[in-house]
Amino acid sequence: MDCIAFSIGNIDVYWYGLIIVGAILLGLLVNKIFFKLYQEKMEPLFNLLVWAIPSSLIVARILYVIIHKDIYVDNLLNIFCIWQGGLSIYGALIGFFVASIVFFYKNNYDMWKWLDLLIPSIIFGLIIMQITNFMMQFSVGIPLGLDIPNDHSLAEYIEYKYRPTGFEAYQYFQPVALYQAFLYTIILIITSLLLIFNKKYKYLAKGTIFLASILSMAIVRFYIGFMYLSVDKDMIFYPMQWIALVVIVLTTIIYIMKRKQKI
Repeated sequence: MDCIAFSIGNIDVYWYGLIIVGAILLGLLVNKIFFKLYQEKMEPLFNLLVWAIPSSLIVARILYVIIHKDIYVDNLLNIFCIWQGGLSIYGALIGFFVASIVFFYKNNYDMWKWLDLLIPSIIFGLIIMQITNFMMQFSVGIPLGLDIPNDHSLAEYIEYKYRPTGFEAYQYFQPVALYQAFLYTIILIITSLLLIFNKKYKYLAKGTIFLASILSMAIVRFYIGFMYLSVDKDMIFYPMQWIALVVIVLTTIIYIMKRKQKI
C-alpha cells in the first residue's frame, strides 16, 4: 500500500489516518454490542471520547518524541510538526486510559465495569493497527536468511525502498505485526467470551477481565519485541519492551491490591 490514499489540492490524505478513523468507528460498534449486553447507555461513551481522543493524540506524540529523541534534539520545533508523522499507538492507549479514569471518577461511573466493557474495542483497534503495519511494512522484524527454505513458514516481503539501511540485500523479514495481530485476536476472543459468561454467572470481579487483557497484551508485546530489527544489541530491552514490562508489573500489583480490596 502507498502511504497516501488520495489528495485534495495540495493536501494529502494518508491511509494510516483513514484506517485509524475506521478503527475508532468499528470499535464503537464493538462497544455497542457489549454495552447492550450489560444494559449500559452509549451516550456517556461519546462524552468520554471528546476528552480521550485529544489526550490520546497528545500522549502518543509525547511518547514518540521521547523514544526518538535523537531526531528532535537539534530542532525542537519539529516536535510540534505532527503532520509529518510520528505517533506511538501505546502512548495513545496511555493517554486514553488516563483520560478515561479521570472521566469515570469525575462523573461517578463504575470505573472497573466500564474498563471491562471498553477493553474489547481497544484490542480490536490494536488488531487493525497491526494488520495495517503489516500491509504498509511499518514494522520490520529480524531479517530471514538470504536463501530461506521454501517451507511455507511465515515471512514478510519488504520492498526495497522500505528495507532498513544495511539490510537492502534481504528480502524477507519476520512478520512481527502479523504475529501480534494473531495473538491479539486470541486475546480478543477470550476476553469477549469472559464478558459474555461473566454477565450471567458473575464469577469474575469487576476489572479482572480488563487487567487480564492488558497483562496478556503486554506480555505479547514484550516477547515479540525480541523479534524486532530495531533492537539495540547493546541494550537489555528496547524502549517499548520496558514500557510493556512496566505495564506487566503495574497490572499485577493492581490486581493484587484489588483482591485485597484496597482499590
